[in-house]
Amino acid sequence: MSVKRMIVAIVALAVLPLSVAFGAGGVSWGEQYLLPEYPELANYDTQARFTAVYGYSVARGGMRNGGFALGVHSPNEECSLDGGFIGAISGQELRAGPFVIALNLWTGIGGVRRTFSASDGTFALFGQADLELGFSLFPGMRVVGYGGMQAVADVLAWHPVSTAVYYTPVAGIRLTWGR
Repeated sequence: MSVKRMIVAIVALAVLPLSVAFGAGGVSWGEQYLLPEYPELANYDTQARFTAVYGYSVARGGMRNGGFALGVHSPNEECSLDGGFIGAISGQELRAGPFVIALNLWTGIGGVRRTFSASDGTFALFGQADLELGFSLFPGMRVVGYGGMQAVADVLAWHPVSTAVYYTPVAGIRLTWGR
């Protein structure tokens, strides 16, 4: 077998899985919510808003694997939360025509500051479990709404666990491009 044929065979074998695989990437905007009817769902009212960029691949059975970068900002002067995280996305999706439903888990590491003091930053862990429902506007572009729970834990903070972990309901919108 010539070198030229071997290169063509390697490229063909490398590209073949892409013909049946799905993948997407996009931008996500969201906000933490305090639900007065269910005060046990949140321990702080940070009023945090966040923006993320992400990408993931989808295996034949609908399993998602990918990554994200997320920035969070809280305008609340009483209980602030500002910082950023990078991490992994894992989940499961089901598709029916232009519609998609997915369960996702976003986990990551990063840094936050809990007040408006620049010296109050700390290493933190991030976790978010959510359900997303979406539909395709155009081939290759999907709009998704999601809701779930989000938690941020100050790992190096010298606080009791009850004050070092923020958890709250979260909802937002994602714009996704890809298959």
